[in-house]
Amino acid sequence: MPILNRPSNERELERLREIFLKAETDIINEVGRLRSRGLVDYHAVAALERVQSILRKMENDCWKYVPRMVERQFYVRHPEARKPLDVPETPEKHLLAYQNALALTSEQMNIIQRLVMNLMGEITDASMNVMSNLQSALIGRVDSDVYRRVGLEQVASLQATGMGVNRSTPGFVEALRRDGVTAFVDKAGRSWSLHSYGSMVCRTTSRQAEVLAILTEDSEHDLYKISSHGTTCGLCAPYEGRVYSKSGKDPDFPPLSMAFGKVDPDGPDDLSNTWLNIHPNCLHIITAWTPAGRSAEEIQRIKDFSNPKKNPFSRDPRTQKQIDAYRKKESARAKWLRDYHQWERYQATLGDHIPKTFQTFQKHKAENGDRYNLWKLDYRRQRDLLAHPEKALPGADSASAADAKFTKYFFGGNNEAGLAKGRAFTSRLGYNADNWKEMQQEIISAAPKYPSRFKSEDAYGKRYEQMVVLYGKKNLPANILIGWNVKPDGTVHMSTAHMEEVK
Repeated sequence: MPILNRPSNERELERLREIFLKAETDIINEVGRLRSRGLVDYHAVAALERVQSILRKMENDCWKYVPRMVERQFYVRHPEARKPLDVPETPEKHLLAYQNALALTSEQMNIIQRLVMNLMGEITDASMNVMSNLQSALIGRVDSDVYRRVGLEQVASLQATGMGVNRSTPGFVEALRRDGVTAFVDKAGRSWSLHSYGSMVCRTTSRQAEVLAILTEDSEHDLYKISSHGTTCGLCAPYEGRVYSKSGKDPDFPPLSMAFGKVDPDGPDDLSNTWLNIHPNCLHIITAWTPAGRSAEEIQRIKDFSNPKKNPFSRDPRTQKQIDAYRKKESARAKWLRDYHQWERYQATLGDHIPKTFQTFQKHKAENGDRYNLWKLDYRRQRDLLAHPEKALPGADSASAADAKFTKYFFGGNNEAGLAKGRAFTSRLGYNADNWKEMQQEIISAAPKYPSRFKSEDAYGKRYEQMVVLYGKKNLPANILIGWNVKPDGTVHMSTAHMEEVK
């Protein structure tokens, strides 16, 4: 008989994470654009309407998608067990038919509805917190907080350097990303971004759906065991490996609500009054348990182990070796999270030059090769300019590079030094006599993004140098030194460019 393996939750969760990340990015960009332009109240009110529209779209997407995600956990778990047939139905048929909610029992439908309502309540709550924060931030903000402080810094930078409004917007947006826009504060007082909070809620709800799929598979079965892991956290350790009563009425085993926690401490011990997880993101699973086929001595051992009076929940059953193994695993997970957040930061700053998948970025980081080190260098340089706007190249917004520098120096003419530079650009970046305009544009576009260094001054103007990273036709980073001449009339022209080794 064919067996359907439970499909990965990653696609469902990734879709929800995308919704949250897109909403947060839109909000941050909108706040940054508004504050950097110093717009007055009526502009802020109009912008607020646009942000509210973004959040409504996010909630609408979630309302459409969440029921499908939760329902799927139930419907495709064990298709071969749904209905005994002479000719079993195929997993493919169930995968196509899982959308038909009528195939679920009324109990399962009620549970799905409750899960969806809980999750959407969390999403809406987070959204409303964001709106409250943004409304205060956009309309008459007076407190000395991140929005006011960063906004003042950007205005001061504008006055000091003479940069245009378009130059200030990326700085404000990046500063907000750096400091974080608090979207939600939980009961423990922890601040979450909308993206992080939404991801946590979605992962938890998906796990709850899986647990309920098992607990409702057989309405008559009452005893279930929580899995034991080789490495587990201090919260889960006292509860794992025990057998529990789903109804809370078995005289020999504790109620399952003791492990999951009761929503209402004074309420009933059944599933409707539990959190359905030991803690958010808990990875423990539930399996049906039966005494059938076990000896009386084995059953008694299980009863004694499960009994909180004989084996209190306050006791950590882990050995020192298990505790050390868990800490090692957590350390590895912390490193994974640091790498993931680094990938997100690099993507926010460097855009499409960074791999679209975290796994590819992680592979390059592990190799610690030329490409990764240039990404790191590029990120640090651009962040350096955001932190120190006084390092900006004067007049970078209007910088130019003469056509002849490319047609008669790098990729044409008789100057061997220039042609050697051109060959290096061709080899690394893919630029040549046919597409030199693209290189010219990439250089001009890079001018406002990188810090500059003053070199000298004479009657013809001030000389500056920039170390930038260009990616060319191959999206392969190259470390490039660009020289600029800022003339007395304020015009800015490229004077030289060549590749440099990374030291």
